[in-house]
Amino acid sequence: MKKFKTILLAATLLISVVSCEDIDKLNENTKAYTTVLPGSLMTSSQVNYAYFLTNASVNDNNFRGYAQYWTTSTYTDEVNYNQVRRNLGNSHSVILYRDVLEDLVIAKKKITDEQALGPVETAVKKNRIAVLEVQIVMAYQTLVDLFGDIVYSQALDIANYPTPKYDDAKTVYLDLSNRLDAAIANMDGNYASFGSADLIYKGNVVQWKKLANSVKLKLGMHLADVDPAKAKAIVESAFSSGIIANNGDNALFQYYKTTVDENPLYNSLVNESQIMPTEFFVNELNGKSDPRRDIFFNPASKIAGQYKGAPYAQQVTYKNFSNIGLKLRDRTNPGVIFDCSETSFLLADAANRGFNVGGTAARYYEGGIRSSMSYWGVSSVDAEAYLARTDVAYATASGTNKQKIAYQLWIAYYNRGFEGWTEYRRLDYPVLVAPVTAVSEAEGKVPVRNIYSLFDATLNKANYNAAATAIGGDKMTTKLFWDKF
Repeated sequence: MKKFKTILLAATLLISVVSCEDIDKLNENTKAYTTVLPGSLMTSSQVNYAYFLTNASVNDNNFRGYAQYWTTSTYTDEVNYNQVRRNLGNSHSVILYRDVLEDLVIAKKKITDEQALGPVETAVKKNRIAVLEVQIVMAYQTLVDLFGDIVYSQALDIANYPTPKYDDAKTVYLDLSNRLDAAIANMDGNYASFGSADLIYKGNVVQWKKLANSVKLKLGMHLADVDPAKAKAIVESAFSSGIIANNGDNALFQYYKTTVDENPLYNSLVNESQIMPTEFFVNELNGKSDPRRDIFFNPASKIAGQYKGAPYAQQVTYKNFSNIGLKLRDRTNPGVIFDCSETSFLLADAANRGFNVGGTAARYYEGGIRSSMSYWGVSSVDAEAYLARTDVAYATASGTNKQKIAYQLWIAYYNRGFEGWTEYRRLDYPVLVAPVTAVSEAEGKVPVRNIYSLFDATLNKANYNAAATAIGGDKMTTKLFWDKF
């Protein structure tokens, strides 16, 4: 990351010099400047995508609150679902379109325009484009899962589409699946890609292919309630091609001790006394003596010898409740892009629906729990003792099979608020209750969508109105196309 910052700073300084010499070019896209290397652009996009998923700023990421893992002691607007005050739709759009997708698209164009000099260079070029495509797909899926219909086919082309249309969310999903198919087909693990510029897999194409198939698996499972036949085909294809199968395959974004490279949670958790685990989440883990508690929560913050969660979305005194675990306060704690527990629970859901994914729902359910325990540093002895509990074991835990899977997936997604909230919406479990203090726009419910940027209604009014009508209203209570139940 330090190397990336040096390169980007040098490029920025060079652009500044040129701009001083030619004032007419001040409005040009500096990212498109010829000396900005594709690898540097991809690095920048990875930094920003990881930030979007990892940070806990009330300006950018309130999803741990929506999934009711965490709450706040003083500033409670966001956990009461106020999406307007900080224009959260705009914050999300800026990060994902400008800071992630634009860099990836420009990098892809630069590489596409390069001339390959031989078979090795051609293979490397194909790998690099494929790796960029996987990340483009991930960013667009995130946007769909936030908003529903999104700007897609006319995105990032302001010269031709200054007021771009919004595309149907399911149509986007299906196209993303097709793009993944093409990227996967073009990946060759015998050749290089981006090397050290890739902060996730260090250019390992074999690992990128597993991630691509895992993203495809998730796309397929999100279609399962609305297009079961298509979902089955996508999921089975992804599984057969090879997915993230152990924690060694996890897509992680490593942070470091320096201020500029530290995990963004450090500032939120260490420099502010604000964030606490919710009463609901803590009670669920206490009730099953979950061995992850001593990592999820800070052992030094027990109240009368027990972990105590705070009431959700209420102003309270911070010191009267337990707080967040030390691992999450570590500057170097990696951000998780995709992991084995996620693929395991998705496969459990798939197997429960009768998809052919090489194992039973029970096997993948247990694998998901074991992967989560292992990732968080829980001993195998404690993990197996947890699995042996009658209220945890797949055969005896309460609820339908779908609910059992959803419940354990919700726990495993701790600290991955966006995905936790997404799967809560898709699988409808556990039952989360909106606070009585929630904004009126929530209509007494946990949000199932983020409203569009407030600027869209004025700067792209006609297309915004068409999109809002198409999805059933630009409201946080409007369900996405895959949220059938």
